[in-house]
Amino acid sequence: MAKDDMEVIIYKILSYLYECSRNGKVPMLEDMAPTCDMFNIPERYWNQIMEELIDNGYTRGVMKVSSTTGMEIKLTEKAGITIKGAEYLKENSRMRFAAEFLGKGFELLLASLVATLK
Repeated sequence: MAKDDMEVIIYKILSYLYECSRNGKVPMLEDMAPTCDMFNIPERYWNQIMEELIDNGYTRGVMKVSSTTGMEIKLTEKAGITIKGAEYLKENSRMRFAAEFLGKGFELLLASLVATLK
């Protein structure tokens, strides 16, 4: 598994949304954008991943918006992870593998990101 595998990116995004929800924080798009502290991936790849998360019902308050330059992702104040998303994060074998792959370093980064939010 590589740091830019789809499963790793999905794990990071869903983990971020889950931790924000658990801590009563509002997620920020810049904390999970294509070139954020958690990863640095092409925008097109990130858009595909976000579209999958939205279409599969793993997120709420995350919208796909068509623009003249293509698709944009926007967050509302109700952005977060759904119960379905939390179940996928905790029960899917690929997500567990991604968690093991990332280890404690990611947990520390995630905690610091969430701690800075309102």
